[in-house]
Amino acid sequence: MEWALVLLVVMIIAVTLVASHFMDNSNPYPFKKKQQLFTSVERGFLALLEKAVGDQFKVINRVKVTDIIDIKDSVPKKTKRSALLKMSSKYIDYVLCDPTNLRIIAAVDLVNHGKGGHKSKQDWFINGALEAAGIPHIRIKVKAGYQIEEIRNGILYKIGKKERSNPPEPIIKGNIPRRPVGALSASQIKAQISSPNLAKAS
Repeated sequence: MEWALVLLVVMIIAVTLVASHFMDNSNPYPFKKKQQLFTSVERGFLALLEKAVGDQFKVINRVKVTDIIDIKDSVPKKTKRSALLKMSSKYIDYVLCDPTNLRIIAAVDLVNHGKGGHKSKQDWFINGALEAAGIPHIRIKVKAGYQIEEIRNGILYKIGKKERSNPPEPIIKGNIPRRPVGALSASQIKAQISSPNLAKAS
């Protein structure tokens, strides 16, 4: 009887040792606080951005793409799952909202074109998704010496509230008629042929 009891205790100890070998006894919360929420570049640009938009817009930081766009109800389930999977890990650096009702105005991303820099490669999926949803996507290159007015004008232009200070030249130069010119009559042709300018040119 005593041997049976001893054998039972030994078996319990052995099972406990084997089980502990396969169990993860490490700390289930291996975390620590980060020293800063933003990098120095992000923090510096945030200050500029807030000054640039003033009271006109509210700036919200690091917003998940799934928080600002949704998928249409008419989309097939397979397409919806695929789109959600692509968006799940995406986020926008800054989102501009209407300060009165937090209506989404525009998405702003910082771009560092250095080797391996932040969002240095354009994400065409995000560009297309935001465009389809009607949200302007503003990509601003990281550089020194940004002026507040420069940032403000760029944002207002992108959201359609300001024209370019130097608009591009038209593809076709000169005066373009507002309506098609009809065929000339015989008398008009005769007048054109006998005009002094044409005679001088010939």
